[in-house]
Amino acid sequence: MATFPLKTTLAVAIAALGVSSMAQAQQYGDGDDVVAITEWNYDDLYNESGFDADWLLDRDVSTDDEDDIGSVENVLVNDKNQIEAIIVQIGGVWDIGDTHVAVPWDEVDVSNDNIQVPLNADNYDDYDLFEGENEYVSKSALQQTTQVGDNVEAGNNIWKITDLLDDYAAVNTGAGQGYIENVLFNDNGQIQAVIISGGDGVSAYPFYGYDYGWDPAYESYNLPYSADEMEGMENFDIDRYVDNE
Repeated sequence: MATFPLKTTLAVAIAALGVSSMAQAQQYGDGDDVVAITEWNYDDLYNESGFDADWLLDRDVSTDDEDDIGSVENVLVNDKNQIEAIIVQIGGVWDIGDTHVAVPWDEVDVSNDNIQVPLNADNYDDYDLFEGENEYVSKSALQQTTQVGDNVEAGNNIWKITDLLDDYAAVNTGAGQGYIENVLFNDNGQIQAVIISGGDGVSAYPFYGYDYGWDPAYESYNLPYSADEMEGMENFDIDRYVDNE
């Protein structure tokens, strides 16, 4: 994940050019599915709630027997903006060294502020990133790759949440809006919104991914709105969102 100083350097370069080449690469069509800002309501997010990327990343992971085995290193998301798996860094258990495993989202139990997975000393090899049974992270899916963390990689159309976090955010003219500070998921692991922090505060916006020309390799995320449409957006209250979890 790029650091803010690097992103700041990028922002300065973009401002000097007046438009981001990365933002230009993300083109929206007529966008029948693009939600108008006038129809975008924070109350729906607050009421539905869920969890956020900041909460999930680095969170301790335990087994069904409540034995701590490691932490969430990253999150793999598919081209439909749905979590496919979490990357767990395991270390200091089962007489193995530090290693990464991919646990399918439908096997992850998120409850009571904890992350539980069905791993044990006998089955952790089944969740190996490169040789396990999960096809979306098999070796054949790793031909087109982006780094997940350390030497762990994600395959084509599977992207890591850190590909999006801290990215520069621009409006449809290329003008800077801020940085993607956080990502909100519903309880099923579907992305609800991105949280953008900028000079005007912290706001939540719909996320438009692969179907709208975005690619995780881009250094910026282009919003399908004009600066005028976004002017006067309310600050998003992450505490109110989290309190409803």
